[in-house]
Amino acid sequence: MAVPLRWALAGLVTLVALGGQTRSQGGDVLLSGHPRETYHDVKDIDAMESALRSSLAAKQRYSFSRSWWQWDRLRCRYVDGGRVDGNALRILRAVFRGLLLDWHARLEARGEGDLLYVFFTTLRGDRNERVLEVDNRTLLRDVHGGGYHGGWGGAARMRIYEELATHDMLTDEEVRRFRRIVHQSMDRRIINFEQGAQTANNHSFGNAGGVALALKWFPEVPQAAAARTWIDRIWNHLATFQDWKEWNYYPYGPIFLHGMLDVAEATGRIESDRSLIQAVGTRCLGFVHGGGTRGNPNSGARVRRKIEEAYQDPWNVGYYDVETSARDGHFWYRLAQHYRRPEYLWAAEQVTLGGRPPDGIVPAAYLSAYRRRFLWFSERGIRPRLAAGQSSVGFVSAGRERIPERLYLHAGRQAGKPFAAYFLYDQKDQHLDNVSGHLYEYSVDGAKFLHTSGKYNNTYTGDQLKGGGTGEESLDLLLVLHNRHPFPVHPDRQGDKRDMMRRGSLQHDDGIVLAENNGHGDAYGQFGFQDYYGAGSRWVRSSVLTDEGYLVVRDQFVGGAVLGADYRAGPLWHLSSDGQIASGTQPQNWFDAPALEHAWWQKQERRVVLYFHPVAGQRYGVLQQSHSQDVDPHVNHYAWQSVTAGKPAYFVSVLVPHSAADPADRIVSGITTRVDGKGLVVASIGTTIVTMGGSGKWSVERAP
Repeated sequence: MAVPLRWALAGLVTLVALGGQTRSQGGDVLLSGHPRETYHDVKDIDAMESALRSSLAAKQRYSFSRSWWQWDRLRCRYVDGGRVDGNALRILRAVFRGLLLDWHARLEARGEGDLLYVFFTTLRGDRNERVLEVDNRTLLRDVHGGGYHGGWGGAARMRIYEELATHDMLTDEEVRRFRRIVHQSMDRRIINFEQGAQTANNHSFGNAGGVALALKWFPEVPQAAAARTWIDRIWNHLATFQDWKEWNYYPYGPIFLHGMLDVAEATGRIESDRSLIQAVGTRCLGFVHGGGTRGNPNSGARVRRKIEEAYQDPWNVGYYDVETSARDGHFWYRLAQHYRRPEYLWAAEQVTLGGRPPDGIVPAAYLSAYRRRFLWFSERGIRPRLAAGQSSVGFVSAGRERIPERLYLHAGRQAGKPFAAYFLYDQKDQHLDNVSGHLYEYSVDGAKFLHTSGKYNNTYTGDQLKGGGTGEESLDLLLVLHNRHPFPVHPDRQGDKRDMMRRGSLQHDDGIVLAENNGHGDAYGQFGFQDYYGAGSRWVRSSVLTDEGYLVVRDQFVGGAVLGADYRAGPLWHLSSDGQIASGTQPQNWFDAPALEHAWWQKQERRVVLYFHPVAGQRYGVLQQSHSQDVDPHVNHYAWQSVTAGKPAYFVSVLVPHSAADPADRIVSGITTRVDGKGLVVASIGTTIVTMGGSGKWSVERAP
């Protein structure tokens, strides 16, 4: 929605009145690069504070929900640095005055001062406009507040106020003005605490932190009792389930996690509920490994192409190029502070700087960035420690419900070690749909070969996709498709002849899920789903990840009676490509592709061979894949064969990483596979022999 002309003119008047002298005093220099890593060397902090305040106050709109996070990290850096950089506190005051106090004064001059809110609103309307129920006045998002997400920045605003007020950095009139803003923000005109999210998710906890801190500093606010009851209600939901369901970690996981810490800090739960908080932290710790790459079930997690950006500003730029990238590292920072666990600090280093290579040697820029970002820990002798563990089933609500959520295959989380992970949970939500059974990461030696389909890819509103990308063919799993449709394009959003779908019908078989290691660095995992594309159908996937990084996958599919003899099935693998590839079938049963990306420390180009066990009548091909905004282009590589109801069909895929200097055909010449009628698989890759039988039996042998 366009900003009304009268507002634009008012903003221009404000800019002239508050900051007309900014450019004449070197405004470009004064205004660039905030928040800066240090303000110690600023010679004229008065001019900088004035210029920044004027610039921020002159904005016509800004994100109340997200833009404050960077200023809160500046506050944290100032506090954790011993509060010696007094100029940093001046900068925080400029921000607080410009974006809140002056903002309110400008709105007040228009007769709209009572519309400003600094938490969130449950008023109805679209994304940009909400209407007061009493007099039908319109609240504009990013002008009067941040809409329903507006409270995501509420805790940051309250903490900055606390720091300024505690150190007498605000006038009495400014304190009174902010108190008025907080009070009107908590009025029932703006928030109904019985509406909106009432359970533990990113909406409720992202908003609750600011409200909890407001109750701490202004206990007499309107609806104080209702607000406390709401906070207790969402916390009790978290405590009862002993977890939260936030499958799409980027970008929403850190919003919930920071909110959890915000509420816990404000209400004294950091210690009283430490076991609950650390149980949540432990589940999230399972997502992290030291390979310098990252997968995520339904959103991208690309390595930042210019890693120097993270070295230059490790407080505000994360290693992974995701939305608000620094949020993830700062969650681990805060958690490590509270509980002094070196594993949390290790996780913070992984997502902030990418982690250290196998030899432990890092460049001076990396080491400098680590020291600057984690000075608080270094001063207290706290060093990062590798999170231990091997192959495992990751559970949601591990302490109570024990719902299988992920399957991790690895023999340790050290840098360079092979790592693969599947997503298992069979219940969809509004942010994550249809990814059950999806292999969302496969990384070896600092190279990622398989990963997510992208943010909001394969999520639906009714029968229409919400985000970019495609449908059920967009994931690394087994697809089942009617003969009338060209494999692998699933018509899951088109017309009358939509095939049977997995989403909403499949059921994870908790009884067969398995994760194991042997004593030689090899890993095995197994899972299965009932009613997989039709009632009575069953899919079981077994995988061996060897110490060399070879991934051998066996899929067994038995169609239910409803399938008859009218369906095809086959595995899909989304690899990168060397360029544009013409979609279509091919006679050969193998492919070769470059890595999707490399860790910052892997300087050698890595590639991967995908080899399908040949079966008479089986077809092989590629499909140039549509993709969402947060993943690079990739290509769907597939194999399929006809299936008949009641008759087991077996598919074997072998993925072999290799150096770009090694010809792919030489790698393929060293691969042989055998599959018998009962699904016994023997795959030889060079001198390594992988065997998978029934009932979870497996072995890896190496010729001398």
